[in-house]
Amino acid sequence: MLEVTPHTVVGIGESEYCLLLLKEKDGPRLLPVWMRAHRAQPIVLCMNKVRLARPQTHDLFINVCEKLGARLVRGTVYDVEEGGLMSRILMEKDGEQITLECSASDGIAIAAKKGIPITVSDEIMEVAGFRPAKRKAGASETRSREEEKLAVWRDFIEGLDLNGL
Repeated sequence: MLEVTPHTVVGIGESEYCLLLLKEKDGPRLLPVWMRAHRAQPIVLCMNKVRLARPQTHDLFINVCEKLGARLVRGTVYDVEEGGLMSRILMEKDGEQITLECSASDGIAIAAKKGIPITVSDEIMEVAGFRPAKRKAGASETRSREEEKLAVWRDFIEGLDLNGL
């Protein structure tokens, strides 16, 4: 298993989908994870260290686990089934390891919010991961285009009215 961190989330035009890139912690590879934008929102908020006034669903899950005496250990993406990534949350309670199946977006969001490791199987990274291309002449122009694409997310986050939550 390789440890990864949420690196970038990019909206795909006007569609309801976005792309989360998980970056290998001790290497250059990236793993693309497609998801609907509303599933990426908790991850984006976490990446930008935005805390909402009221707990959201992932916060509720974390709070329930802690109240019941379970310690969250890690989120892991371990397989691909029918084109979708399979994920688990691993926790411990009273010396027993408990594994819960979940969507990749939920596993990543919970792990990111709790600050526990996110791991990906070596096989998935080998098959679906990629190494980013080295920058060439004109890279600053490409960077500007990338920043322009990300501006949609920045504007979205900055435009959130969090006071009423």
